[in-house]
Amino acid sequence: MSRPQNPEEFEAPITEHLAELRDRLIKSLIGVVIGTILVFTQVNYFFDIFQQPLHKVFPEMKLVALTPTESFFTAFKISLLLGFVLASPWVFYQVWKFIEPALYEEEKKMLIPFVFFTTIFFISGGLFAFYGVLPLALKFLLNFGYTQLDVEAMLSVSSYISFVIRLILAFGITFELPVILSLMARLGLITPETLIKFRPYFAVIAFIFAAVITPPDVVSQIFLALPLIVFYELSIFMAKILYPRSERGKEV
Repeated sequence: MSRPQNPEEFEAPITEHLAELRDRLIKSLIGVVIGTILVFTQVNYFFDIFQQPLHKVFPEMKLVALTPTESFFTAFKISLLLGFVLASPWVFYQVWKFIEPALYEEEKKMLIPFVFFTTIFFISGGLFAFYGVLPLALKFLLNFGYTQLDVEAMLSVSSYISFVIRLILAFGITFELPVILSLMARLGLITPETLIKFRPYFAVIAFIFAAVITPPDVVSQIFLALPLIVFYELSIFMAKILYPRSERGKEV
C-alpha cells in the first residue's frame, strides 16, 4: 500500500531536498559539538562514572593507558557520546523537521511526542545497558578469562571505554524500535497485520542482530535480543491503536 500524496510532499527538485538535508545535518552537528565541549570541560567527573560498572564487579581493578594519546582520545570519546545524548532532543527535532513537509497537518502535531519519546527511549536504552547489562557482561567475560584460561585481566582505558560506548549505543538504538514502528504505523506506512505476519521472523532476526552488534558474550546478546522482541510486541499493540482508520477502510 502506497502512502497518498500530499500537495506539499517533496515536489521540489532533489537538489533542494539535499540542501535541506545538509542544513539539518549541520544544525545537528552544531548541537553535538556544543554538547561535546560542555561535557569535555567536566570529563574527569564523567570518566569516574564510566568506571562504576567495572569497580562494582572488580573494586581493585585500575585502567591503564598503553599509548601517550590514549587518555586524550578516551576523554574525547566520552565527551562525544555524552555530547550527543545532551543534544539528542535537538538532533531528533532536526530529523522531524526534515520529514515534516511530507506530512499532513494533523500528523505535524506529533512533533513534541516524537522528540520526547525518541529522546526518552534512547536514554533509557543507554541507562539499561550501563547499569543493568554492563556489570553482568564484565563479570562474565573477565571471570571467564580468569577461571578458564588463567588470564589476569588488565584493561586499557581505550578498550574499556570503547566497550562501554558500543554497548550503550547498541541498546540506545535498539530501544528506538517501538517509536519508529509506531510512527510508521501512524503514517500508514506499515500495517499491524504486516507486523503480526513478520513476528516469527523478527524473533530470529533479533538474536542475529544482537549477536552482531553486541560484544561477544551471551549475557549482552540475550539482554539485547529480549528487549527487541518485547518492543516488537509493544509496537504491534501501538500500531493497532495508531494506524489511521481511513487506511483500514481501504484495506477491506
